[in-house]
Amino acid sequence: MRKPEPGANSDFDTMRKSTPARLGLGRAGPRYTTAAMLSLRADHARAVDAVMTEVARDWPRHNGLLEVHSQAQTREDYIRYPERGRRLTDADAKRIARLKPPPIRSPFPRGKGLGARFPSILLCIGDGLSSAAVEKNAAPLLRTLTKLLTSRHRLLKPIFIRNARVRIEDHLGEILRPDVICMIVGERPGLVTAESLSAYVIYRPSLKSIEPDRTVISNIHRGGIPIAEAARKIATLIDEAIEFEASGAALAGKTSPPP
Repeated sequence: MRKPEPGANSDFDTMRKSTPARLGLGRAGPRYTTAAMLSLRADHARAVDAVMTEVARDWPRHNGLLEVHSQAQTREDYIRYPERGRRLTDADAKRIARLKPPPIRSPFPRGKGLGARFPSILLCIGDGLSSAAVEKNAAPLLRTLTKLLTSRHRLLKPIFIRNARVRIEDHLGEILRPDVICMIVGERPGLVTAESLSAYVIYRPSLKSIEPDRTVISNIHRGGIPIAEAARKIATLIDEAIEFEASGAALAGKTSPPP
């Protein structure tokens, strides 16, 4: 049996192996080792690139997405003026309006019949704060989610919004009036990964919607929630939003077990 090295701490080693956090890097005098510092700077550079680099121009077309733009014309504009990423340009707002689904006429009361069985869902992708996350994971997540939802919901044509903030969902909802919008968006990158996505689900959004109206599933990437599992979670969340006619804090109040 191998004897532990002097000063070795098995509990600390176990903890270090269980997390991507930078633990026990060693030091050279009062500073990090050269290898640790270079690794840190490389990860920081990848995070900056993910924020400032745009999703490839042909990426939306290759993935069957209609591309529209927020009022933020450049990445610098998007970073400096967040409110511009929350609205579509006037021209794209008019283009989007053509996608509005026709109402389903049903003799049944609200909550029953054909219209209730096939609510309208808009799945969209926004570049958000990480082009790397979108290019790596958004397309397979969208495809998997589409397969799970298509048999029981009316899916509108999926779209890609360039320079998008999450609250652009509210503008889309004001124009299209779908029952649910799910926006897949690149998360703010960290030093562990720049490839993490979030999915924001909101029931019947409008310009009057507020942040607690949204439910989010985050940390979708290879080292977090795998794509297949994330798609199942999102699909279940959309089903619950339709069933309870709510999302965000209101939905949590209806689905949480009683105390």
